[in-house]
Amino acid sequence: MKVDTSYANLNQMLQGAASSSKPASIPISEKMTSQERGLEQGVNNAQDAVNMAKTAEGALNSVSDNLGRMRELAVQAGNGIMTAEDKGVIQEEIEGLKSSINDALRNTEFNTIKLFDGFDGNVQTGANANQGRQMQIQNTSLETLGIADFDVTKAFNIDTLDDAINSVSEARSDLGATTNSLESNIRYNEVARENTLSARSTALDEDFEKSIMELRQSQLRQQIQTQTQAMRQEQEKTSLNILG
Repeated sequence: MKVDTSYANLNQMLQGAASSSKPASIPISEKMTSQERGLEQGVNNAQDAVNMAKTAEGALNSVSDNLGRMRELAVQAGNGIMTAEDKGVIQEEIEGLKSSINDALRNTEFNTIKLFDGFDGNVQTGANANQGRQMQIQNTSLETLGIADFDVTKAFNIDTLDDAINSVSEARSDLGATTNSLESNIRYNEVARENTLSARSTALDEDFEKSIMELRQSQLRQQIQTQTQAMRQEQEKTSLNILG
């Protein structure tokens, strides 16, 4: 029994109970239905925000790698035995890296929103008003990073690259914290949703508790199956290594 299907079946059972067994409980049930659906949508909203944050973080990871290479080249260019021609060759690679950084920052988008043009919006993560969180992604470009004119054929300072690397690292850290917070909110909403379903069952039909238990057992079976499969694959891999 799949968990998503289980939730759908539980809702159908509750609707049937509301119409046939305890008419006086229908207003309570309807409020709980609204709450449960709000929690479900809050989970969906939070998951969309997680996906957006991960998309942005992936782009920044690429930017970080390119900045690291730029710094390596700058250190190389700082060697006193480098000729002007040598530095020119190094600068050509740096320009290519800047172009890659620019492409990542300008072209990364989620649901057609260009993330690094700057994003500031509320994510409704709960069923009720004021149950959301603000999510921000700073406007980021070669200019805001301070590396648009970085040129080792002229006077340059490696600190410029260090500042850019630190800025990207801080942005990635913020996105990671946002992702963790949203994922925690998803887990909370899922528990609250299950509790709401259970409360609805009490108002309408106590036999519904059996279905809740089946849902929990199904979730547990899925976890056990996943863990067992992972252990089996690891054992097979170990056996192959021994035979090899």
